[in-house]
Order: sequence, then C-alpha cells, then structure tokens
Amino acid sequence: MFLVGLMQWWYGRGWAEEASRIGRRIKGAADFFSIGQLFKTLFSPFRQISAGRVGGSLSIQFRAFIDRLISRIVGAFVRSGTILVGLVVLFGHLLAGAVALAIWLILPILPVAGFILMAIDWIPRWM
Repeated sequence: MFLVGLMQWWYGRGWAEEASRIGRRIKGAADFFSIGQLFKTLFSPFRQISAGRVGGSLSIQFRAFIDRLISRIVGAFVRSGTILVGLVVLFGHLLAGAVALAIWLILPILPVAGFILMAIDWIPRWM
C-alpha cells in the first residue's frame, strides 16, 4: 500500500508540483530580464535625463538631436543584448525544466531496471 501511495503522489501531485516550480522559475527569469518592457522601450534614450526639447540656435538644436540619436542607438544595442541574453536564459530554463520533468517520470523505474540488470549479470561494455 505504501508503494501504491508513493507512486500515486510521484506521478500525480508530485509531478504537478515539480512542473509548477519549473514554471515559477521560468517566470522569475522572465521577470528578471523584463523582456517585454525592453521591447517596448527598445529605442528610448539610454540613461539620458534631459531628452526633451531644446531651445536655442540651430547648432544647439542639432547637437541635442545628435546627442539623443546616439543615446537611442546605444540604448537599442544595450537593450538588444539584454533581450538576447534573456531569451537564451529562458530557453535554457525551459530545456532544463523539460529534462527535469522527463527524468522525474523515469526515476522510479531506475532501481528496478538496475536490479534486473544485476540479476542477469549484465556488465557495461566500457568495463
């Protein structure tokens, strides 16, 4: 009866809780990198407090325009890099989570398979 209850938990609620933990980990990584917000502000000025309108002569306005343009280009590069790293990390979390769930499913079978292999006196080729 104990083994039946253990298997019911392992393949039922235990597997669902593990999937939930993996989902929370993926959501945490997505929140950490804020990929959606970075896409929305991709071409916003990078760390420039005074990105508003500038009054004055044409040369001052042109200099402010170039300053804002360079700031936006730098911001786009930095945000693009952060988005790329974030997507790689999210893909890694997703891949690791899928592997963890697959291992979760086959883990209870491994001791039985090991006992069977021991009983038939199987030895790996590399030994």
